[in-house]
Amino acid sequence: MEQSRRRTEAFYLPADMRDEEIAPEQVTPSPRPGHGTVYLHKGRSLERRIVWAAKWVDPLPGGHTAGIEEIEGTRDEVLRWARSRPAAALVIPTEQEPYWVPAPDNDDEINF
Repeated sequence: MEQSRRRTEAFYLPADMRDEEIAPEQVTPSPRPGHGTVYLHKGRSLERRIVWAAKWVDPLPGGHTAGIEEIEGTRDEVLRWARSRPAAALVIPTEQEPYWVPAPDNDDEINF
């Protein structure tokens, strides 16, 4: 049986916290096929460069989430990833309400 991880080498913590168990890594499940929405947009990387990004969110009632997947990359990488997700919808941002609209079928028409 695997031993639980402990913070014994965490010199930066107060002494009374160093022997506490570390919580297991949280795993975010993948969204369910046929559910959720892929949001395609531009963002900024940590280096402050503009990057293309997409996030597939599968919400459940009560504010819970069944799963999330996301990607950042070039336009082609992100579009290819977004099109390959079996989500219920693929949307892009717009300046007016409802602020997210269905993405066109042709990738050449996606330019924001």
